[in-house]
Amino acid sequence: MWNDQSVAGGGFFNATNQFANAGTPNQGQKSGRRSSRTAPIVIKQALHCGDEGIKIWGTEIQIVSIVARIRNIRIQSTKITYTIQDITGRMKTVLWLDQEAMEEDDKSAPKVQVNDYIHVFGNVKTNKGKKVLMAFKITPVTDVNLITFHYLNCINNKLQLEARSKKEKTTNMSSFTNNVPANSLVGMDNGSVNGLNPRQMLVYNLIRVSTVEQGISKQDIYATLKDKMSSVEFDNILEWMCNEGHIYSTIDEEHFRATDAF
Repeated sequence: MWNDQSVAGGGFFNATNQFANAGTPNQGQKSGRRSSRTAPIVIKQALHCGDEGIKIWGTEIQIVSIVARIRNIRIQSTKITYTIQDITGRMKTVLWLDQEAMEEDDKSAPKVQVNDYIHVFGNVKTNKGKKVLMAFKITPVTDVNLITFHYLNCINNKLQLEARSKKEKTTNMSSFTNNVPANSLVGMDNGSVNGLNPRQMLVYNLIRVSTVEQGISKQDIYATLKDKMSSVEFDNILEWMCNEGHIYSTIDEEHFRATDAF
């Protein structure tokens, strides 16, 4: 799923020394429920996010967790900069040091070294055009199973947010059409588009109000209208509107956008 040839030479799971004394996974990390604004991610997601931060299917992620291997450590008086790498990429992680804590004892800096696996919690920021993970907690990975668990958790989280996003979109469209009589003109501009009858307008406006870049799927449109028209009538309306130039297909023959979409 995540292919990164740059990792192949080093052997991603070749960290026998770090896990030599490992017992069972840390049970404390399994407690508590994940907030909708906290999520596990891979480095590639951090590197490719926009200036507004991490978003997964429209959900803003304020705090991220990453499991990766340390490739370089640079220690300064006020901070430690780590270069970390997972199977999707490599990035910088900055941990600011608590000076008062360092004066009292030596527990402020994590006890990790190059080639160790770590679990990082923090925020993704942009610094001089490059993505940096500003860490507020770094812990060593003491059980190799946590690495696999983290990737599975990334996949599971993405699928859950995808399902939630699609459910909300379908619910919103259903609410939109249920408040409109099937035999009335439904339009955003006084309900009229040249050449469209009221039945065609039902389909057209669902396509027109969609803000998804690839357009709305045929399945989602009909899921909203199945109580108002048959599948045969629905298919005929779609075909007619495509031929007349009111709508067009996008990424495939199952996704549509209106020619005068908002």
